[in-house]
Amino acid sequence: WGNKMKEFFRKFSEVLESKLMPVADKIGKQRHLAAVKDGMLAYVPFTIIASVFLIIAYIPIPAYENFITSILNVENAGVWQGKLIYVSNATMDVGALYVLIAATYSLAKYYNTDKLQATLTSLAAFLVVTPYVFGDNGGNIPMTKVGAQAMFLAIIVSIVSVEVYRKIEQKGIVTKMPAAVPPAVAKPFASIIPAFISITLFYIVRLILEITMSSDLFTVINTIVGKPLLLLGGTLPGMVIALLFEQLLWFFGIHGGAIVSQGAMNPIWTVLEDANRVASIAGEVPPNIISLSFRNSFASIGVIGAIIALVIVAKSKQYREVGKIAAVPYAFNIGEPTLFGIPLMLNPIYFIPLVITPAISTIIAYFAFVTNLVPLPTGLAQLPWTTPPIISGYLVTGSIRGALLQLVLLVTVTLIWIPFVKMADRGLCKEEAAFEAEKVLN
Repeated sequence: WGNKMKEFFRKFSEVLESKLMPVADKIGKQRHLAAVKDGMLAYVPFTIIASVFLIIAYIPIPAYENFITSILNVENAGVWQGKLIYVSNATMDVGALYVLIAATYSLAKYYNTDKLQATLTSLAAFLVVTPYVFGDNGGNIPMTKVGAQAMFLAIIVSIVSVEVYRKIEQKGIVTKMPAAVPPAVAKPFASIIPAFISITLFYIVRLILEITMSSDLFTVINTIVGKPLLLLGGTLPGMVIALLFEQLLWFFGIHGGAIVSQGAMNPIWTVLEDANRVASIAGEVPPNIISLSFRNSFASIGVIGAIIALVIVAKSKQYREVGKIAAVPYAFNIGEPTLFGIPLMLNPIYFIPLVITPAISTIIAYFAFVTNLVPLPTGLAQLPWTTPPIISGYLVTGSIRGALLQLVLLVTVTLIWIPFVKMADRGLCKEEAAFEAEKVLN
């Protein structure tokens, strides 16, 4: 049976490798997806910084709130909590601007065009199509129009503005200054025409939408693109499919996280996460089960079961050593020693647990949340990806039940990994015994 299974996975791997790897490689190198990924990654540090202040403001312990309120001698906790939200207002609440700037810079760098001017042009174009609210004090842009809800608009404006800018630049339609003019002065002038055309294009789009539909690009994009993506990415089947594909890519040595999560799904999960954060700050129940915190703290629990299984059942010298080396890094979600040390990639014995365990964690966690066994992730804590399980479960839910859910997931995935580890370990023990016997004979 073991030989038949190995032969099946060998043929299966050959077919997938020949069909899937070229496609996945193209997706991973696609310049626009790479720019979006870079934009989202550049935004991450600011979400973590904001989370530090939000966690301090909303530690889920009433005695803590009462203590701080009494120390500061204010009417209620909302007074000092509001002060701590300043940092969140300057980072998370305007997240679309951060992603817009970073994604534009990345794409302009890829095209080797003027990064600074292309980025400023993109920012101007984004503000041109962003709807204003007019009042007694003039025009104001609501925070929601430049926050996570505007993420899709920011990404589209970033890509289109850079493409228009570089096309005009390539055609040589630029303001040319005399050779004696210093480059620092000549570059801004050279950008006038490309920037003018790009900004004017978005201005015309805004006017057309206002005249014909009494609407704006923010609303149109979120209706046409945002809602279907949120409906797909915010569902259990959508997340399960995304994780299965991500792990399938990992099996072939392709960074599945960079292609699936960072490259495509993170903008969707970030919007859902932000809705949870806004609700939590307002004292309401978070509306979304699926979110970035759900993905990072619960759905990602899978491969760590391989290391725990090695520590528990492995008898071969190789696996015992790998277990010692990989256990500490994986406690901080660093999986490369596990992936390459066992190895898990292109190893047919481990194909099943590698691909399915995150999906199983997703399903278990989802039902724990939907049945109210565990409070939903609040969206307040955007943790570094190195935050160990158990700790992250408590922080993202504000409840010890979040940590207990992670413990259940760890036990579950470990039980799935154990029979596969035992199978591979027996083979290694035989090889090591044969090697030792050969050494004695020699």
